[in-house]
Amino acid sequence: MSDAMQDASGMTSGGGAGDPDMLSAFMARATNQATGLLAKATERVGTMLGKVHKHRATRVVENLCEMKPNSEDEEYLYLDPKVKGDVDVSVLRNMTRAPVRDVIAFMIGGGCYAEYQNLQMISDERRVISYGSTELIDPCVFLNQLGKLA
Repeated sequence: MSDAMQDASGMTSGGGAGDPDMLSAFMARATNQATGLLAKATERVGTMLGKVHKHRATRVVENLCEMKPNSEDEEYLYLDPKVKGDVDVSVLRNMTRAPVRDVIAFMIGGGCYAEYQNLQMISDERRVISYGSTELIDPCVFLNQLGKLA
């Protein structure tokens, strides 16, 4: 017989002065098991629904806005309209500047709704992100275009 069942049978047999301790031990064990089950269920539901992954465009926009050092995005061209004349990009990156409030992310080629939605998730009241592409297609049109290539 399992420990939980023995605890439950001990409680119903009308024990003595140890009943409150047995009841609290049983409740603690039940709480721990319920917490474990909820954690497993949450993990499985998260696996089924999929986790939110940041697209490449989203990571690039975040790194450029925050000017994270030693990121793979250090080679991107940063244009500041307030700076006049020729400026070394490394010098420009090290300058103190105002936080980025408006971002325009434009994809040359096809864009997708998932990329747009992913960028909108990182926009907030401090930062507005506009997204554009030369062509914005839905999944059915994309598959049709792939079919024509084959």
